[in-house]
Amino acid sequence: MAITIEEKTYDDIFALAKDLSLGKESYAKALRSPEVLSFIREEDSYKGKRADALSLSSLPDDVFLFRMQEILNPFLPFAFHGKVYETYADLGRDILASSPTPSPFLLPILRYHLVSEHMKTSGYEKDHVEESRKVSEIENEDKEDSTYSYFALGYYLSGSKSFFYQGVEYENLYNFTYYLIKKETDLNALGTFLGSSSLLEAYGDYGNEKALVKEYLHLCKEVDRSEENLLSFQEKRKSSYPQKPSQGEKKKL
Repeated sequence: MAITIEEKTYDDIFALAKDLSLGKESYAKALRSPEVLSFIREEDSYKGKRADALSLSSLPDDVFLFRMQEILNPFLPFAFHGKVYETYADLGRDILASSPTPSPFLLPILRYHLVSEHMKTSGYEKDHVEESRKVSEIENEDKEDSTYSYFALGYYLSGSKSFFYQGVEYENLYNFTYYLIKKETDLNALGTFLGSSSLLEAYGDYGNEKALVKEYLHLCKEVDRSEENLLSFQEKRKSSYPQKPSQGEKKKL
């Protein structure tokens, strides 16, 4: 038996699995069809049962294709949203390239824990237990702060110690700020943004300047706390004094 998708004929599930990395919507639709599911069952009954179950899910197409590819051939490189990553480090660098905000196309990788899933199904986990454990730990932090977890995953997988901003890699924060000064960037606004930035927090945990970044973030929090305390103090002082009567009230008196 053979099947045809987009004018391409497949006579085995391994050739089909490889093309799922293209991330095409038409493939996601085809792999939910009775004809293609029947083809998979005929080729491999166990994989066919798993494919049947997956076809009933309401997963986003990219995640659906990723998991279907894992079923058909779990030993292929990590592939998502039409891109194949030969190494996890390549994926990590692609994640960092989207800074200062997560890529909406790559964020599902974190939300659905696809990296640790791939490490397990591909057999990578067996020889890299600690790395797999750490990836799973980062993925689970998504519930607390998805932006931090996104960039932490990028740093951990890539092994990079540099600071990434708008697709550019800087060796350190000094080089980053020097470049921005030359561009006459509003450093006050940028400083305010970075002071509460999960990107900078992730860089502080995995980059070259851990102590410097942690000190900066600590100072930013102290400044914010001081401002809050001052506003609170002003409100208390205001409420402790009687309100002055308006002009109309004075006339009535």
